[in-house]
Amino acid sequence: MPSKPRTESTLLNWVNTFPLDSKVESLAELSDGFVFSKLLEDFEPRYAVYVENHSSPSKWLAKKTSLEAVYKSLIRFIQNHCTEYVETTLRDPVDVTAIAEHDDEEETVKLLKIFLMAATRSSDIKRYVDRILTLTADDQSRIAEICTEQEVPADLQRDPKFNDASLPPKLTKDLDLAAEAAHAKTSAELEALKKRHADFMTRFEHLKDSHDQLLSHSQEADRELEALRSSSNDSKAHFISRLQTQLEEQNDLIATQEQQIESDRVLKERDQKELASLRPAAARLLESEDKLKELKNDIATLTKKANMVDHFKAKLEQQKSIERENEHLRRRIEVLEENQKEFDRVHEENAKHVKTAIEYEKKFAQYENEYVQSNTQKKSLEEELRNQYDEVSRLQLRQQHDEKFIESLQEQIRTNTAGPALSPDSPRARTAGLSLEEELEQSEDSHPNYALEISRLKAENQLLKSNSAGTATAIIQLEESERAKKRFEENLRDLTEKHAITQMQLHALLSNSSGEKNEAVVTTRKLYLEANQELTSIKSKLAELQAELSSRDRELLAARTDLAAVDQEEIDALEDLKATNEIITSSFKNDLLILQNQHKTLTTDHEQQKTQLIDVLLEKDRLMKELASFKEQNGTNGDDAYQKAQSKAIMEAENARNALQEQIKTQDSIIQDLQRRLKSAEESGPDAQKAANEAMIKNLLRENALISTAWYDLSSRLQSNHVVLQRRQDAPRSWLNKQRQMVNATPRR
Repeated sequence: MPSKPRTESTLLNWVNTFPLDSKVESLAELSDGFVFSKLLEDFEPRYAVYVENHSSPSKWLAKKTSLEAVYKSLIRFIQNHCTEYVETTLRDPVDVTAIAEHDDEEETVKLLKIFLMAATRSSDIKRYVDRILTLTADDQSRIAEICTEQEVPADLQRDPKFNDASLPPKLTKDLDLAAEAAHAKTSAELEALKKRHADFMTRFEHLKDSHDQLLSHSQEADRELEALRSSSNDSKAHFISRLQTQLEEQNDLIATQEQQIESDRVLKERDQKELASLRPAAARLLESEDKLKELKNDIATLTKKANMVDHFKAKLEQQKSIERENEHLRRRIEVLEENQKEFDRVHEENAKHVKTAIEYEKKFAQYENEYVQSNTQKKSLEEELRNQYDEVSRLQLRQQHDEKFIESLQEQIRTNTAGPALSPDSPRARTAGLSLEEELEQSEDSHPNYALEISRLKAENQLLKSNSAGTATAIIQLEESERAKKRFEENLRDLTEKHAITQMQLHALLSNSSGEKNEAVVTTRKLYLEANQELTSIKSKLAELQAELSSRDRELLAARTDLAAVDQEEIDALEDLKATNEIITSSFKNDLLILQNQHKTLTTDHEQQKTQLIDVLLEKDRLMKELASFKEQNGTNGDDAYQKAQSKAIMEAENARNALQEQIKTQDSIIQDLQRRLKSAEESGPDAQKAANEAMIKNLLRENALISTAWYDLSSRLQSNHVVLQRRQDAPRSWLNKQRQMVNATPRR
């Protein structure tokens, strides 16, 4: 027979083979009946019982109800599917009360054995045998031993036609109801027997106590009897009568104590019920006691703190000198507050003055910007008007040139039409028998039309001569810009001097303030310098972006011009390309001038900053000399003041020198960037652009000459009724092949 712990572990492992919500670790987890309901549901869903999963141990009555429902459903399943096992189940019923109230392991194991026998005796035995085979060999052997123990002997197996005469006639026809009634009757008898057993045990304990007391009294009486035997007969009779009286009293006392025992038993049962009802109140009382302890601890802590406060108060009362010192410090604080208010007032006035100066500077800059914008707008309008005049004159010259060229072409056509027939040996007669494609291929090495090129160059020369009149205006504008530059430099110098004077005044006002104000001013100045540096970097980035934008605009303009030149005539395309190249060249020139001006400005600023740095160093030397003379005058008593003044002057000089060095480094980097950009602009300047434009013009002139020759040959062929039809399998892709296709194309009939 397997030991008890091994049997429990085996049954738990077998239970975990079922599809449960969570793994069962101990028998105590089965006391609520939830897992047993899952097992019944796996046996057959119609026998499943809805059971709530009770986790609180105080709800043992609900657990008992759930276990009774599960046990009844299990009995019905056994009666319907395992009839030979019904007698054993009813013969040794399970005490569900012990499981629900006390988590009785023996009764839980008994119930698990009944579930095991029901599973192994059911109709779907293969499924449960396969689950058992998934366990270890030890668990399988223990399950086999349990099944052997639970086998029903042959003499106790119930006949299927068995009819119990002790049951009512109606219940014998229904085996389920009979078994349920027998189980209920047995359970009731068991409960009654348990109660009687408890009563008998209680009475037995009381009677045992009484018996022990009576034995002790009897022994004492025997001793007294032996002592009194030696006395006279009269005293013996008196003693015997007295003992008889005591014996009757003892019998009455025993009866009274038995009645008291019965009443105590009833009182005990009532007290137990009251105890069960008072357990939640006791739990709440424990919680209240815990809270009370916490409150007591808090009260003790607060009491200690109050005692400390009282101690500190007493100590404070003893220190009258500290109070007088505090009064003196309060008066000093009031004086300092008044001084602080005066300083705040002066600081506000200074801030107002600074703000007013800034506003004036902004207004002045705004007026200068407006003047520059109006002047620039005026110059741009004048330039636009002059360009319009030049454009009109250029168009007139172009119109005259085109009219003359058309007249010359018409004259050539007339002379060619009316001229004598070509001889067979002439080059023109030799080419008459060739196709247009062959003629175009042979015409690649032919000489261009010099008359057309000379006429166009003459027109361009006239246009350039007309544009030379704007040189004087450009010189005047350059002189005006030089004067404006000088005026702006003077204004910048004045503003720099005013700014330096304002900074010195502000430093003089703040020199008498407290340490916190000095720190605030230093922090503000640091923030101001950082903001200026950030503004400078943003301006440089903005200039770079503007330069990049102008280059992108030039590229976009060139691309648009190339795109527009595809679908235009050759002469118009050449003119557009020339105009576009002129615009791009002027844009490069403007960028070059801007970069040169920026370079000059930055060079000037760099020189000014170097001058300021030299002035600061000279001022530093002067302050060092003054401090040395001051130290000699004041002697050793002024060492601290001298050291403070010296450190202050050194710090100011170092800060100024660092700021100027940072500005110089920034200016140097900007100058290097501008030099690099200037070099790149010079490399991509008008000379390189002019060479590219000349190469493009030569290519276009050559293509134009080829197209003109093709048109002339076509007109002569049409007059001689000689048409060449050419079919090409592939579509033309280049611009020249498209023009050739247009020339060789013939209308369909």
